[in-house]
Amino acid sequence: MTTIMRGHGLLLATMLILCLMPLATSFAGIPVTTVTRYKVSAKGFSIGDVITTQRMTDDGGASKVQFETKTEVRASFLWMGYRLSSTEKGTLLKGRLVSYFHERKENGATVDVEGRLENGAFRFDVREHGVARTIVIPRSSYDYTTMECPEAQLDFSERPHITLRVLDVEKMVVVKRDYLLVRNASCTVAGKEYPCRIVDFSDLNKSARRWIAWDGAAVVMYRQDGKGGKHSYSVQATSVTKEM
Repeated sequence: MTTIMRGHGLLLATMLILCLMPLATSFAGIPVTTVTRYKVSAKGFSIGDVITTQRMTDDGGASKVQFETKTEVRASFLWMGYRLSSTEKGTLLKGRLVSYFHERKENGATVDVEGRLENGAFRFDVREHGVARTIVIPRSSYDYTTMECPEAQLDFSERPHITLRVLDVEKMVVVKRDYLLVRNASCTVAGKEYPCRIVDFSDLNKSARRWIAWDGAAVVMYRQDGKGGKHSYSVQATSVTKEM
């Protein structure tokens, strides 16, 4: 809510799945943990698994969500081999991302990112190929982050198309992202039907169609289909469980 093979043009769902985290509001102060499991496929083959965990709690009267996404992908197409292992964690307070951590190992190369909202800006400390750098994004320059999945709760009643300034935490840049409500629908996962909305989104870096819903405790993406270059991918939920 919140994925890619660099250098070969294969856009994998694994990095996009990191953009499905919750835009949180209150849930009667009851701690709720939502776990969603996914299968990632490309070219008709299963190439990976993703597990997302979202835990909503009450923090002094304010809603707090802690999330974690674990991704494992292995793909081999003709002469190309690709492997990705990543862990992403973060905290949303009152529906806004305040801390962020991402460790990614992609084809043997490791990238570590730590981010936090402080002094009116989101600061990313990055270590890549042994080199450290810092990126600072003013809070006034974006409306939401990709981790907040605003499309799950946007009010499309007056217009089906909405454009927002979104901080893409994967690329650590602010983009103009267009959202288009396709229709309200339902999605079946493990024999159970869930109401959702189908939303198309696109910006300079990515585009996809997402089946997504806010269920009062978490934003859950049930399915996502996208395309990068000449390659397409699909992410589909295989189970959704909740614990209180």
